[in-house]
Amino acid sequence: MAARRPKSRQRSATTDTSRKGSPRRTGCIRLLPALEPVGGIGYWERAWQGETVYEAGWGVQPEFQGRGIATDAVLAAVASARAEHRNRRLHALPCIGNPASNAVGRKSGFLFVMECDFEYPKGPFIRCNDWRVDLW
Repeated sequence: MAARRPKSRQRSATTDTSRKGSPRRTGCIRLLPALEPVGGIGYWERAWQGETVYEAGWGVQPEFQGRGIATDAVLAAVASARAEHRNRRLHALPCIGNPASNAVGRKSGFLFVMECDFEYPKGPFIRCNDWRVDLW
């Protein structure tokens, strides 16, 4: 999953750390040009609202937030999921109390679907925003 920005604006690259053949894609977000690890990103299959979709998640270390690094990585993940042509939709479900992650979804082309209760981790439910991008 490599970031899809013009070289002059590219801030990060994503190193794929997935197991070969797995429907789960994970990566380490690295700051350019030194490739310093600054976060992680991934997407995986799950059942959601009666269909099999990808769910995406990401995180960037606090000292590197606010630079567009997460947005670069999410755009690369969307491109990667789209190229697989396996699932029609990719969802992100950030907590409603996390404005930065919600902004990353919006900036990355996701459309807001609804607020929902989401089980995370297994057991407790949290209030989330459901963001979706159609892959094809």
